[in-house]
Amino acid sequence: MFLSKVAKLSIDRGFTQTCIDIVDQTVKKLCIRAIPHFTKVDNKKIIFLNFTGNYDCNPKAICQRMVDEGLDAHYVWGTYKRTRTGPEFFPEQMKYARRGSYDFYKELASARVIVDNGISTSFLDYHKKKDQYLIETWHGSLGIKKFGRDANNNKKWLKQAEREGKMTDYIISNSHFEDDIYREDFWKETPIWQFGHPRNDILLCKDQEKIAEINRAIREKYEIPMDAHMCMYGPTFRDDGDLSPYTIDYGRLTNALEQRFGGSWVILTRFHARTKKFLKNYHLPETVFDVSGHPDIQELMLCIDAGITDYSSWICEYMIRRKPGFTFATDVDNYATHERTLFFPLSALPYPTCSDIDGLIDNILSFDEEKFVQDCDTFLAEKGSVDDGHAAERTVAEIKKLMDV
Repeated sequence: MFLSKVAKLSIDRGFTQTCIDIVDQTVKKLCIRAIPHFTKVDNKKIIFLNFTGNYDCNPKAICQRMVDEGLDAHYVWGTYKRTRTGPEFFPEQMKYARRGSYDFYKELASARVIVDNGISTSFLDYHKKKDQYLIETWHGSLGIKKFGRDANNNKKWLKQAEREGKMTDYIISNSHFEDDIYREDFWKETPIWQFGHPRNDILLCKDQEKIAEINRAIREKYEIPMDAHMCMYGPTFRDDGDLSPYTIDYGRLTNALEQRFGGSWVILTRFHARTKKFLKNYHLPETVFDVSGHPDIQELMLCIDAGITDYSSWICEYMIRRKPGFTFATDVDNYATHERTLFFPLSALPYPTCSDIDGLIDNILSFDEEKFVQDCDTFLAEKGSVDDGHAAERTVAEIKKLMDV
């Protein structure tokens, strides 16, 4: 009898909590919908959204260009609780707004321009006003993995992406290939700014002093020897958290790099953020440097001397530098069948491809730099790449036309 009463009480409390949660979410949605109606748009305000909350990706490059030009704008960045803020992480002009808070929605509703690198605006259940502009920058470049209707079973995500596409006023592209992807999925009618990706400008930087400064900062932060060449291994995530595809012999890898390219080499690892929760029991050798927490992968790409991935699109952006790269995918058949559909087979990339450590070592030792550079030129030309180091400059020029700055 006692146990049955306890069980009933637990059920009642669970039901009550469920009701409270439903009411809470309903009231929240009503408030979100109401805020824009009594919030005036500030023509000098621009808010930046990205899915990490950190100062990174295309929004960072656009913001930094505006700051460097000294524009009289009001800058707001959508952050998370975990986001590290302050002048060491963001420009001093930046105002922060915790995503989901009342202040955040006030800032969002009062911004003249919204810069997004995913579908944050839609996921935040925000309905853009007529006197606001939404600029979509996306977060991939000549990506390997499909993300549209024919490759994504997440109905909620697809629905939100559809809504984001309808709200978007302009979308940034770096190639004819990317134009076609946008048109096939969620941005069928959206005007395309084929300017290149602002976040890739740094990969074409000619300022040797700036490059040296970034290089030195990364090495000091992660205690990487100043005279060592760096190779970054940056695989993408697996939906089920399987870590077996990441098994790699770092000792053999280092030896092969030193044998083929000369000098002293170290390995950097950068795992996807969605892999982090599965890495508790994944131990790296002391000689390997984990840079997964570095907020800006473009800075890492600028400084490394070689790169390795499986299916991550960063390797396509890294191609701009014409530096050695390799694809190492031990589960390609399973991945392409059960996880993500690929736009093209890995063999279509300029990078030597393999499915085991022996193949990776062989590809490094036999790496043909002249052929590789020619293959990069051909690949980028076929995709219609327009990245030339001036994407942020072009983007900001158009943003200034939309704002009173």
